[in-house]
This record gives sequence, structure tokens and C-alpha cells, in this order.
Amino acid sequence: MAADNIRGIRTENVTIGYDTDLIREICLEARPGRIVTLIGPNGCGKSTLLKTLTGELAARSGVVYLNGTDRKALDATEAAKQLSMVMTHRVRAELMTCGEVVALGRYPYTGRFGILSDEDRSKVREAMAWADVSDLRDAPFQNISDGQRQRVMLASAICREPEILILDEPTSYLDIRYKLDILDRIRRLAAEKNMAVIMSLHELEIAMRISDHVLALGEGKILKSGSCAEVFTEEFIRQLYHIEGKDTTLLGNPPWLEKTVSSPEITEPEDTGQSGVHTRRFADTPAQQIPAENGTRADASLHKAHVIMIQGTMSNAGKSVIAAGLCRIFHQDGYRVAPFKSQNMALNSCVTEEGLEMGRAQVMQAECAGIRPRVCMNPILLKPTDDMGSQVIVNGRVMGNMRAMAYFRRKKELIPEIRRAYEELFGDVDIIVVEGAGSPVELNLRKDDIVNMGLAEMIDAPVLLVGDIDRGGIFAQMLGTLDLLTPAERARVKGLIVNKFRGDPALFADGVRILAERGQKEVLGVVPWAEVHLDDEDSLSDRFRPGKPGVIDIAVVRLPHISNYTDFDTFEQLSEVSVRYVTAPEELLSPDMIILPGTKNTIGDLAWLRQTGLAAHIRQEADAGRPVMGICGGYQMLGRCISDPEHAECGGTAEGLCLLPVETRLGQDKKRTLFHGRIEGASGVLQALCGREVSGYEIHMGVTTVDEGTMPFTSGGTGCCRENVYGSYIHGLFDQKEILETLVRSLAARKGKQVSMDRLLDYAAYRETQYDLLAAHLRRHLDMAGIYGILGLKDPETEEHQ
Repeated sequence: MAADNIRGIRTENVTIGYDTDLIREICLEARPGRIVTLIGPNGCGKSTLLKTLTGELAARSGVVYLNGTDRKALDATEAAKQLSMVMTHRVRAELMTCGEVVALGRYPYTGRFGILSDEDRSKVREAMAWADVSDLRDAPFQNISDGQRQRVMLASAICREPEILILDEPTSYLDIRYKLDILDRIRRLAAEKNMAVIMSLHELEIAMRISDHVLALGEGKILKSGSCAEVFTEEFIRQLYHIEGKDTTLLGNPPWLEKTVSSPEITEPEDTGQSGVHTRRFADTPAQQIPAENGTRADASLHKAHVIMIQGTMSNAGKSVIAAGLCRIFHQDGYRVAPFKSQNMALNSCVTEEGLEMGRAQVMQAECAGIRPRVCMNPILLKPTDDMGSQVIVNGRVMGNMRAMAYFRRKKELIPEIRRAYEELFGDVDIIVVEGAGSPVELNLRKDDIVNMGLAEMIDAPVLLVGDIDRGGIFAQMLGTLDLLTPAERARVKGLIVNKFRGDPALFADGVRILAERGQKEVLGVVPWAEVHLDDEDSLSDRFRPGKPGVIDIAVVRLPHISNYTDFDTFEQLSEVSVRYVTAPEELLSPDMIILPGTKNTIGDLAWLRQTGLAAHIRQEADAGRPVMGICGGYQMLGRCISDPEHAECGGTAEGLCLLPVETRLGQDKKRTLFHGRIEGASGVLQALCGREVSGYEIHMGVTTVDEGTMPFTSGGTGCCRENVYGSYIHGLFDQKEILETLVRSLAARKGKQVSMDRLLDYAAYRETQYDLLAAHLRRHLDMAGIYGILGLKDPETEEHQ
């Protein structure tokens, strides 16, 4: 009997018991990736219910569905392939080794004689390795500890490759070490293997932190079913365990004694019967709450975060900007909001207060949200080192360099890191704005997706799809993307946004109608181009387009692996100053300053400089007295040599441009730190900078040794200078108004020009003005009431007008 195509386990009006009814009309559900926990006093029926779900005990009435099929319609072998269990009763395994106990899990696949094939043996080895019991293969099962037994039984269960896992009191008999171990493995099973997990627990504080959904059993019925926030209240827990009026001080201060439990549960949308989308909740974690800042609303009803995801039809469709603008709007409207991007591939990064590295786009979005950047907003950052590999940064720290194929094989291992990062935000804010990456319909990548629809399903996020009309083919972009999504994925898309429109949006009225009719999705806005200056995320930046020299002309060498080019965005405040990105000697022209920026592949990009002829031209310009500055990797290039004995990049030694008396040795350790110092010394054209205060950050691999007697540039050994050549490791060097103003005035004086500085700001203050401009622009062109509706919130502007 087929019920539907829902995966996982579901009961329909099930009554359980032995000779009499114990609990009647039970309706529960556990979907893949969710952890459902049963709580209640001894004797309430938790184990009886689990035995009924596993088939050890027949239901007295009702239906148990496994992956949409009535369990009674499945033979024992087929049911065993779909569902596995780990029960608390002691397993009698005399004279059996641990390896043999684990191998019992393969019995649904071995046939009547129980002979293991090579594939079965491989599955057993994999399961034992996953449960970290490979070293116990030959140990007698009866001689190992309770904690080890629990892991062996877990390995036996998962080597069956079930979609549903049942656990009865999995932490019983375990000390704190093994409890932590087994709980972590259970969470990983749900996340990595996409299992539906149902278990019973006595430890309420554990249930609060690991569960996606809780069922409280007592008095012959399910007394309450819901989120941790709904179940774990002091009044209800006292009632459930019959401890009303009892002194609980012997228990310390259990979290359920707090009047309100913060639960990272996503509000479940009303089931329309059309989407096929299920709610996925993350486990409860004790959140360090951020106090409400000035102007934020502390609405008691917002005890759990609402989420919305921005995906694009392609790279550079404008996802980051739309996400940033929404962060600003929600912040202005009084909500606590945070950005999130599970995996970011970008060479623009920044350092947090904790000395951790994250993508610059999420830093910008955090600034829009009015909060400090935290690495949990971007748990995975990939920084390409060449066309085939990247430096992989997890939770702000370097994991190592990986070729693309190696990373794709391993990236699912990082799902728990994504999950924990998201949970950390979930308890702290009212709204999370999630950004996807690239396109959600890269069909060859869909299976292992952790950043687009795979993530949207994981966190049950509604999606807004953004298309770039400026690059053409908007109908193919939007309708083609929708067509290539699965029905469940398509149901997640709640609206379309046409971005980067040039001209009057009213001229696209027919286009809006066509998209809405053919896509069967509401068009939530047509967003025109706007003169708003924001940090870019990747190498598709419009800033790299050719430009004309200004009164003061700065040529930045666009290295193949250019990084942190946001260092130069602050110059955009000055209309008379041009920043041109050049890739060939003929593009240099006669700039007032040449800048070598940061790079993720210093030695490789240094070779490119020589191949293009730019290296020789830069040396000639420096010899002629033209100011040349290097930042980070550019600073290293200006030296005499760069060595890479530990193969941090490509290995070997390369001769530098020999414009500064320094030598750099690359290594595996990465320096990540905020910087507060000053211009300690300055020669040549920029000597007026001497003594100015500087704030920024260092983020580099390598140690640079400077010859004695060389004039320092930035303090703390972070840079040096000689004549009109300057080098520094400090990113954000020009962000201070005084530094930028002095530099531009010095360059202007050298050529007998003047540049207006009347409206110049510190770059941090300038960015704030741009964020407000972006928010105002999006408010004019987006249906914010519709977006708030998708979030399940009321538009504050609509409320004010009512």
C-alpha cells in the first residue's frame, strides 16, 4: 500500500501496547536529516513506541509508513534495508568479535547463508572506520566497554545503509566522554548521511540541544509535540515528570528552568499539498544572545530566526548586493539580522576581531546589518590558487590547499561545520539572509550541493531567484533555471528579481508579465542600475572594465590571482581620481602611481608579470622616479627574491623586481590579525604621510626580512620604503581619510594639480552612506511587503500605515 512519496518514517493513527492499549492514535513523522526525540517519565511508552516502529512489536492499529510504503507491505528483508535500530537491551554476542557484530548489519544483503561479499566487507570496514572502532575488529565484543559497545552497535546499524535510524536511550551507561562522542556521531549521521533519526532520551538538556522535534509522552498519550521552544518550558516539564512544587536545586540550573527556551527552529510553512517540501530543523544549541542594539526591536514573538535565501541565475547576477541591501533594510526596520553563506569562492577576504578569515562579501553584509562580522557567517572560504585548486579555509582557519577534484570528494564532510555555523547565528538574530553561489542548476554539481538548493533544503529556506538582465537572455536565465529545478526545488522559489536593468523599469512591464505567467512565480521587482559603490566579491567585478585617466591616475596591476582589491575602493569617493586595472604594458600609459596589489599566488603571478613585459616596465617607471607601491603579495614581489621551500604555493625560488631590499620566505602558517599602527617613515613623494595613524589588517603567508638600515614604512615591521617605492602588508591602508587625503594631495602637488577633498570621508563612514543608498534604492524597486510575507513577518511600513 503506497501512501505518498515522502521519505523517512511516518505513523498514521498508530495505537501501541502489549495486551492493552498503552498510547492511542500516534501521529509522528521524521524526514531525512531530522532528529526526532521522545521524552517522558519511566513507563510512559517510549521504548514500546520504538519497538513498534522497528517492527519488533506489532501496532495494535494504524499504519507505520517507511519511505511512503505501509510497513506491512514490505517483507522483513526490504524493511531491514530501510530501517535500522540500536536498542538499549544488552546484545548477547558471546564468542563474537566486534567485526562480526558489525557484519551482522549486512544480513539483509547476504542471502540465507549469510556469506559476505567483497562489497559487504567493504561496507563493514567503512562503517567501522566511520564509528572509529576499526581497532576493535578482532576484540571480543563482550570484553569492551559500554561506550565502545555503543559505537560498535552504531557501526552495525549504519553499515546496513538505512534511511531511518532508531535509537533507544543511546547515551545510557556512558560517561561524559562517550556521551559527547555518540551524540556527535548521531548529529553527523543526520547531516552527512541524510538519515531520519528517532530516539528516546532521559537527559533533557541533551534532548534540547540535539533535537529538531520533540514528542513528550505521558498519561497514555502524546502530551505535546513541537519544537524545543514549545516543549521545554518549566511549567510543562514539571507537569510531565510530576515534580510540581519540588525543589530542583540538586539538578543545578537545568536550561528548562528558564521561562523561555530559545530554539533554532524554522517556522514550518503551511502545507499546501503542492510543494513536496519538508521542514528541516537544526538542533538546539545554547546561544549567546546578542543584546538588542539601539533602534532594534526586542519583539518577544521573534524568539526564533526567520530565513530567506538569495540565489542567482549565474555568477555576478547581483546576489551579494541584493542580500546586502535586504540586510540593511531589515536592520533599518528594527530587526536583528545576519548574513550567511555556507561556501564562498573569492579572493577578497577580511579578518575578524578574533583573527579569523572570512569572505569580504559577508563582511559587507554584516556591516549592512549593523553587526560585527563573525566567521560563522561564512564557514567555508575557497581562495583559488590556480585554475585547478584552492586554499580551503574552514571556520576562518586554513585547512590546506586542495585540487578541485579532491575538494569535491570531501566537501560533504564539511556539512557539520556549515550546520554548526548556521545554528550559532540562528539563536542570535531575528532574520538570516542567506546567499547562494553561482547557479543552482549546475546539474553536474547538484548531487553534492551545499551552497544552493542543497543548503536551502537543509535549512528549509524560501528562495528568491535573481537574474542579470544587463548581460542579456533574462528569459532564458529565469525560465531555464526554473525548468531545470526539481519540483521540490522549484516550489522553494517564492519570487523572481530582475536585476541591473538600464532605463525605465516600466518599459519591462510585458517582461514581468511573461516571467510571471511562464514561470508561475511572482516578480518581486525590477531593480535598475544604481550608482552605489560597494565591495565586490569576485573577479567578475565591473571595476576591472577599462577606464580613462583622471586628474590623478592610479594604475593597479590586475594580477591573475588578484586578491583584496577592495583596498582601492575608497578612491571612488574622489571623482578626479581614476583607478585603472591594467594587464599589459601599453595599458599603463603615464600613471601618477603604480600599485601591485595582493595575490593568492605570488610566485605564479610574478612569473606572469615577466611574461607580459609588465615587470620590466614597472622597473623602468620606478627607476624614472614614478611612485610604485606594493600591498601584501605586491610588497613581496618588490623584493629581491621569494622562496617557497614548504610548497605553500608552487615551491621553488623566484627573483623579485629588486625594487626593495627585502627577501620573503613563504610558509604554511598564515598570519591573520587586525592592525593598528602608523606610517613610521616615508621617503620620496609620500614623505608627508610620516606619522599618520593606520588601521587595517594583515592576512598573508610568508615572512619578509628587511635589510638593516632600510627605512620602515608601516610600523611593526609590516613594511618598508626606499625613494619612491613603498611596500606594506597592511590591507585597508587607504581607508583612513587622512592617509587618502595626504597621498592624493602629494601626487597632485607633484604634477602641479589640485583635487577637491570637500566630501572625503573615512572609508568606513563612506560605506555606511552607500549602504543606506542601496537600501533606499531597493525599497523603491522591490515589493518589500511581499518579501516580508515570504519571511512570515509583517512589513513595518504597512503596519505603520494601518
